[in-house]
Amino acid sequence: MKKLILLLLFIPLVSCQDVEVRKTYYESGELQATVNIVDGLKQGEYKFYYESGELKRTENYVDDLRQGEYKEYESGGLLSTGNYVDDLKQGEWKWYYKSGKLEYTRNYVDDVEQ
Repeated sequence: MKKLILLLLFIPLVSCQDVEVRKTYYESGELQATVNIVDGLKQGEYKFYYESGELKRTENYVDDLRQGEYKEYESGGLLSTGNYVDDLKQGEWKWYYKSGKLEYTRNYVDDVEQ
């Protein structure tokens, strides 16, 4: 909850600044990724795509550090989820079978599996 409040307080600051939406592309010309850049730093949601156009993963950034929820997808289904704090894996991470059923979980503290 504390992180959510900080993020909500941060949004008005970003909206008052110049935001560049940076896009990268595969050699084929298909969209590879999009991210907001504010004062040279990644801010907000960073989206990665497969060359087919399907969403590959999403990460959230605050001042160039991964913060908050991470999700990875494969064949349109959720492959894994987790959380970052100051660019380090924190808490429970989950991996899923293609069927959507939970495969396994791991717990992390400061990017180290516990």
